[in-house]
Amino acid sequence: MKRSILVITVGLVLGAAGNVAAVNCKQVNKYLATGRSVKDVAETMVIDEADVKKCQAEAAESGQKPAEQPAQGKAPEGTK
Repeated sequence: MKRSILVITVGLVLGAAGNVAAVNCKQVNKYLATGRSVKDVAETMVIDEADVKKCQAEAAESGQKPAEQPAQGKAPEGTK
């Protein structure tokens, strides 16, 4: 009985540790580019604010520019 409880407990611990998902920094930066705050992005993606800031810093270090969004009511250049 004790052994089966131990096996189940170990399985749950290892299973929970394996479910840690990586943060999708590309998506985080897209949200930030739309003008959302760090707190809003963290709440939307259900991640920690520190992870959002880390993605933001990595993008700044690599020289990535946030994706530009076309202004509301204006068509992209080259279209009518």
